Amino acid sequence: MLQIQPAGSAAKQRDSIQSTSFEQPLELLLSCHEKIIHFSSALYNIAIAVQQEGWDDNYALSADQIRRYFNIAGVEHHLDEEQHLFPAILALPDKNLDKKTEISTLIRRMIAEHDETDAQWLLLDTMLAQRSEDFITLEKLSRQFKADMHEHARIENKFIFPYARQYISSTEFKTMGLAIARRRHQ
Repeated sequence: MLQIQPAGSAAKQRDSIQSTSFEQPLELLLSCHEKIIHFSSALYNIAIAVQQEGWDDNYALSADQIRRYFNIAGVEHHLDEEQHLFPAILALPDKNLDKKTEISTLIRRMIAEHDETDAQWLLLDTMLAQRSEDFITLEKLSRQFKADMHEHARIENKFIFPYARQYISSTEFKTMGLAIARRRHQ
């Protein structure tokens, strides 16, 4: 049976969710990246499995869990970055112009990649919902989606988030977290 929930005990997951709050939006985004990596990997594993064995109830249930994640949390994650984090970074004073230019370029790239992965996801979501038997295409698309999501998260984690952590004040992060919570109706 494929493990769809992120690894770890239920208590550990509860503690992680409780410690990652809107008061710490960068930690919330990092936590989302862990889930994005997990669920995109699980999707690829399902694609490989159904290619070999065909759809069964377990694979269908797992696919539906992944669909729920990307159709709800994935959308919110992109909005959190595009409407809150990225604008806050771009509004920072140009203390280190070369670094700010590099980060601004990466942010534009990340937004473009959001559009690309959203389009990839629409195709995958449709195939999963229909329990497509075009297994070769499902495997190919899920492999590319996994690779793209992993690389995207790596770049944000390695370059953009540390820059934000260095230059955005804790007060600004708290304000950002409140705005994210309001947008999400929390």
